[in-house]
Amino acid sequence: MKSKKIIALTGASSGIGKATALALSNSPHMLVLLSRNEKKLNEIAKSLDCPVLVIPADVTNIEEMEKAFVSIEEKFGGLDILINNAGVGMFDPIDNAKLNEWHTMIDVNIKGVVNCLHFALPLLKKSLDGQIINVASVAAHQVFPNSGVYCATKHAVGAISKSLHLEMGKQLKITTISPGAVDTAFVDNTTNENMIGDLKKYFAEGLTPEVIAEQIVHCIEQPPNVTISEIIVRPKR
Repeated sequence: MKSKKIIALTGASSGIGKATALALSNSPHMLVLLSRNEKKLNEIAKSLDCPVLVIPADVTNIEEMEKAFVSIEEKFGGLDILINNAGVGMFDPIDNAKLNEWHTMIDVNIKGVVNCLHFALPLLKKSLDGQIINVASVAAHQVFPNSGVYCATKHAVGAISKSLHLEMGKQLKITTISPGAVDTAFVDNTTNENMIGDLKKYFAEGLTPEVIAEQIVHCIEQPPNVTISEIIVRPKR
């Protein structure tokens, strides 16, 4: 029988996050869904066949994240798995990019991850089977044109995962999932009108979010003595 785990999932209202929540619906686990969009979270929660807690919160807001993890401990008594999935990408040539978009990617993709880690780690350290799953990107492994700062943020996620493994690998499972192009609304954040058409076509031909959700569930369901450190998933082109 699979053990029951308490799982916190950021960016749960759409894309990979939503697909992951649905993939875990019939599991024995208890899910905590975090996102800024409370309406979408509640709609997803109604369709899940497992205990669920909806917490509308912004990963970039320190006070909201602190309250979120206090609520998790009060509701479920602890935390076993943190899935850092919230992320954003905005693509532009580096000499034409908008500074506020660079800051947004840094705030969500890096600061959002460390905010969640800071408040989750005390709970995860008490778990008998604690795990952190960071959703990075193939951009954590290589650099692409028109996405220098985005790639930098995902390289940072990869470095954080490696640091966690070095320092806490004997106590917690540390997993990094690095997807290639995934067909979600992710690309819609790009404001460069000359690029958006080609980007949408490229991502539409990519993986479905359900494929990534399957990989996340696979890592969660490993035996206690098995850690999958990293998975890179790319569309076949």
